[in-house]
Amino acid sequence: MKRIVSIILSGILAASVLSSCSREQETSVISVSGSSSDEPDTTYVIEFDPHVYPSIYEENFDGKTKESFFSLCDAMLAGEDEFVCEDDVMFYTVVFTIAHQCFPLVELMGDGWTVKDGKAHINYSLPKEQYLQKVEEFKTLTVSILEECIKPGYDDTDKALSVYDYFITHYSYDYDAAVDDSMRLSSYRLFMEHKGICQEIAPAYAYILLQAHVDCTTCGSLNDINEAHEWAFARLDGEYYHIDPTYGINDPDSFRYFGMTDEERHDQGGWNTAVFNYGNANIFDDSGKYSADSRRFDALWTAVTCNPDYGTNTIRYYRDGGDEQYEFTY
Repeated sequence: MKRIVSIILSGILAASVLSSCSREQETSVISVSGSSSDEPDTTYVIEFDPHVYPSIYEENFDGKTKESFFSLCDAMLAGEDEFVCEDDVMFYTVVFTIAHQCFPLVELMGDGWTVKDGKAHINYSLPKEQYLQKVEEFKTLTVSILEECIKPGYDDTDKALSVYDYFITHYSYDYDAAVDDSMRLSSYRLFMEHKGICQEIAPAYAYILLQAHVDCTTCGSLNDINEAHEWAFARLDGEYYHIDPTYGINDPDSFRYFGMTDEERHDQGGWNTAVFNYGNANIFDDSGKYSADSRRFDALWTAVTCNPDYGTNTIRYYRDGGDEQYEFTY
């Protein structure tokens, strides 16, 4: 695997929460009507959210950083030339760390940026009209993935499982990119080309979950031979879990890399728990605040040929070498 892109900052910024800014949303309203007026209203809305942000960033970056990131999102969605930005350190944090998983369109930013008088100037890699067309295409694509994966009544676990199922069956691993250091990598490339490596797949998965209002970030580590890897780290029903859609792509008939504990994450690949890096942001967890220790999904770790039924919260599966079908209820 390629080295995980990480910007070394001089300490983690103080935690603060900034109220969400007003947002313009592209929406797709899907109505599922009952046969009588006594039945519950099952109308729900799938929408493109311009401002997604995991709780780990809320807790480890200050309000000005969040404000700057949302300003970047608004500017790039409108094709504007500048956004609120205090200095070069904030620029690197917002563009190369936070946007890595929270705003794939940053890949369409060109080189030659400058920061002056509280503003960062944006250059684009495409002419404005062509760029804005790419923006609309990306928003439409995001909504289409959500429409395919998210159905009425889904809770966070349903969403995380369904999106995981989508990723491991719709994308492929790019072995050429894994060895080509000249290739520019991003979650945007994964969405457009349907192939990528871990540092593209994991933030793309996290981004779609954030769009579905599931708290998710990325996590990375090194193994015993100094290889690097990146996967997703989600909070479901108040518990943290490791989820690896990259490994899942090579094992698309099972959910064995979903809902892993810290221990299981180590066992599946030898990834060093002592250097887990959360959010691609040099956030290390000495206090155990982000520990994943719930074994809620342990039945899936040895399961093969999984057939989920999200409507009933069940997964039917087999075990290696056996012909007896089992049922897992989550």
